Amino acid sequence: MAQDIAATYRELYRAKFRDEVLAGTKEPFLLPLHLLGVWFLPTLYLAIPHKDRPWLYRARWLVLATVVVFNLHMIRNVSSHNFGSAYAVGLMAAWGIIWNLTLLVWTKPQWDAKRVDIRRKRKQDGAQASQGEKLGRSVPASIPGNGHVTKLTGGQQNSHPSSGNYSQRNGSVVKENSGEETDFARVSGVESGVHDANGVEAVNGFKGRQKRNTTADLPVLSSDAPKESTARKASRVHLHLLQQNGNHIPSNEVDLDKPASNQEFEYYWQEYPQDASFWVRLDWAFDIVSTFRMTGWNWAVPCLPPYEPPPKVGGYQLPLSSVSPQRTEQGYTRDLSYTKFFLTRFFLNVVPSYLMVDLCAVHMTADPYFILGPEYGTKESLPPHLASLSPLALSLQRTTLSFVAVVSALNLALNAGALALAFLPPLPQVLGFRAHPWHLPSPTGAFAQVLDRGLAGFWGAWWHQTFRFGFAAPARWLAREGLVEPGTARARAAAAASAFLQSAFLHAAGSYSTVPRRTRWWLPPLFFLLAGAGTVLQSWLARAVFRPRIERLPRWARRLGNLAFVLVWMWMTSWALVDDFGRSGLWLYEPVPVSVARALGCGPTQDRRVWRLERDFWPRLYWGGHWWDTGIGI
Repeated sequence: MAQDIAATYRELYRAKFRDEVLAGTKEPFLLPLHLLGVWFLPTLYLAIPHKDRPWLYRARWLVLATVVVFNLHMIRNVSSHNFGSAYAVGLMAAWGIIWNLTLLVWTKPQWDAKRVDIRRKRKQDGAQASQGEKLGRSVPASIPGNGHVTKLTGGQQNSHPSSGNYSQRNGSVVKENSGEETDFARVSGVESGVHDANGVEAVNGFKGRQKRNTTADLPVLSSDAPKESTARKASRVHLHLLQQNGNHIPSNEVDLDKPASNQEFEYYWQEYPQDASFWVRLDWAFDIVSTFRMTGWNWAVPCLPPYEPPPKVGGYQLPLSSVSPQRTEQGYTRDLSYTKFFLTRFFLNVVPSYLMVDLCAVHMTADPYFILGPEYGTKESLPPHLASLSPLALSLQRTTLSFVAVVSALNLALNAGALALAFLPPLPQVLGFRAHPWHLPSPTGAFAQVLDRGLAGFWGAWWHQTFRFGFAAPARWLAREGLVEPGTARARAAAAASAFLQSAFLHAAGSYSTVPRRTRWWLPPLFFLLAGAGTVLQSWLARAVFRPRIERLPRWARRLGNLAFVLVWMWMTSWALVDDFGRSGLWLYEPVPVSVARALGCGPTQDRRVWRLERDFWPRLYWGGHWWDTGIGI
């Protein structure tokens, strides 16, 4: 039976890997050793100032050469007893090369990069405070909470400043300022606690409390002010924009100076802290090396919600919700409430993805194609429920299963990872403001992008953009150096080639690092090269060949045509990637600890073990011949 083949080959591959480790032909994937090229070396190098040291800046080539040699060694010689980790070894090593090229060659972080950070406000002296009193700044009696407006007198809020309708905010009133620190401030020290126990953002820097009827959302111009200050000009522009969007601005006003003086924290752009301590520079460097989508940085990928410090009006710091929109045209969303972030990610993403990938695993381990590859998935070796299918139906089923499994596994991993960063100790305590939901937008965009743009929308907007900054960096460098002109066909071709060639390299390395030796590592690159060709082909057909006809079609017909092109192209070309997934043993990886599908009797398999994590799944301690090759094997 196919399920017996799955169990048998798990044992065979693990025994093969153990023998290769003992023979010295393979090395286990060890932490922390094999993070050297991805995190440690670039972080340490960027933590050392080199803007005014040309010789040290030139030393980046030595760092890059070391990383390339180390990571190529990983691709060739490192693998794992865990089938998912074995594929990830090659992905991580290849990405380490791409990412170091991005940070050391294609960009200049110490010159150009800056991040949104939070710090204690600098206290004004008496003269400045007195001058602030003379300005007579004022605000409406409402406080924002993650983009919400809260009426303190009745504990009410609206759903967003633009809605103008007030409703209950957890039936509570913001407490009076008692001088105690908020939860977030207690956790992270310097950084502000901008969320209450219910996950609703309190006023940034108000320490979560304010006197009744002395709350502040947006400053309102005072009618009796004799002279308009700079702060008033800013507030007038801000209010004008809000009113243009149909916002209701309360007329009752309170003095802005006292709320501003009670604010303990403020947001700001932090450029490279060249004159700061080593630990501050190390934190800055680790953040940029670890943030692949550049969330929170001025380099954030363009499909994400914008990242910049919330503005100030006078001395008053507006909240994170003032940086909008929270949902982009491409469909990427950003939650500011911890409660909404948890509920959305867990129940709308993690749970459905968990159930779907579990069901896919049940069906896939019953098909020899997913266990051994297409050479062993022939009609003669199939179980009865697959042998009765026509070749076309069998191909469609396998392609669909593969696509759903990949999408579900990625959604499960990316959303569970985001939840871990925000809630799993000690990560929030260590990362502080970096673990705020503001830095954790959704991993994928809206599927409507596929319907409206075809393959370009599939790869450039809907599909996860984890590696987009690194993939696009070479093309941006060419444009910055004047080698291609932005917006031209040549520039678009360079961008497409850069993205798909680097993606091809990633997946070729992942195929090569797996335990089976029959993988064809050159086929996954073919899939991504064909994906790039298909994207260019569809765009050319839509613009240059069929544009007059397409423009006359109704929207539903254009969308149907885009979807049909994507599905047909993916079905015709996906064999190059999916076949190699089977050869590499990737689908032998157990994606969930508890199989709900098996417990409910779903699927054709006879392997009904509900607990799926065997002994060989877990990390183990490896003792090498030296201190550096001793670590935790995963």
